Amino acid sequence: MNRQDHVQKALNRAYFYLKFRPRTRKEVVSYLSKKSEKFYHWSPEVIEEALSLLEEEGLINDKKFVESFVVTRNIVKPKSEFALKQELLKAGVEKDIIDEFFTENPSNQEDLAKQALHNRWFHFNHFDKKTRFEKAAQFLMRRGFSFSIAKKVIEEMEEG
Repeated sequence: MNRQDHVQKALNRAYFYLKFRPRTRKEVVSYLSKKSEKFYHWSPEVIEEALSLLEEEGLINDKKFVESFVVTRNIVKPKSEFALKQELLKAGVEKDIIDEFFTENPSNQEDLAKQALHNRWFHFNHFDKKTRFEKAAQFLMRRGFSFSIAKKVIEEMEEG
């Protein structure tokens, strides 16, 4: 098998991996490296060439990944900017790319907290006021929101 055949095989594996959801460059490198160790024994150059081709095709783009991730997360499971940054760092996105995105696209933390709590508020309604506050605050703080934002949002939810 020549080098080009190895690159094509690595590309095919990567296409399969990317089929399910967008991935960061680091995730694809990790996936291909694991496949290489277990089955294919590709050289690092083969993996790098495959990654370059994927980037040229626009299938790997960490900036687009960050945008897609944040938009999706804010719809499905709203979290604070801090929590999102931590998840993105864990996924292997460079800190500079993350900071650039959040600088260009500031989010209203109170609105996100309201959205997160709104989806769960009915779970807390059967508790007395003190317990409801504690449980709602804990919920928001697990999502990365500060206590001051949690307190303000809970008070607004109590009022109306």
